[in-house]
Amino acid sequence: MRSTFRIAVSLAALITFTVGAAACGDNQESQPAATSGPTTPTGSASTLPSTLPTSAETLIEVSVADGRVSPSPDRRVEVTQGDNVRIVITSDQADEVHVHGYELEAEVDAGRPTTLEFVADQPGSFEVELHELDPGLLFTLLVR
Repeated sequence: MRSTFRIAVSLAALITFTVGAAACGDNQESQPAATSGPTTPTGSASTLPSTLPTSAETLIEVSVADGRVSPSPDRRVEVTQGDNVRIVITSDQADEVHVHGYELEAEVDAGRPTTLEFVADQPGSFEVELHELDPGLLFTLLVR
């Protein structure tokens, strides 16, 4: 009787391990990373999505040297409304950067990168400029 019980327990453990491993999948590259979603009070899976949508991120780098903006200040950078925007400004002179419409400002120290990060949640056209540079336009941000 004891042998039969041990075999049954071993078999149950083997089946549980095999089914669990098959459910997880061996190929990590083809499986998206999942986050744990909320559960109902009974512990069963909720009908809510298990992963949240992610926003795109746009990195915009600008440098100012000898009063010249690079890339060109005539540049227009287009992003989608809801995207995360990261602006990195490096200047050889201390100044203050301003994102019009979003009313974001930050001090720019000479020779040190300054980063502004925000969600582009307002549609429109927004100038990004330095206050002391003449003309101060770094680029125009287009949020669509």
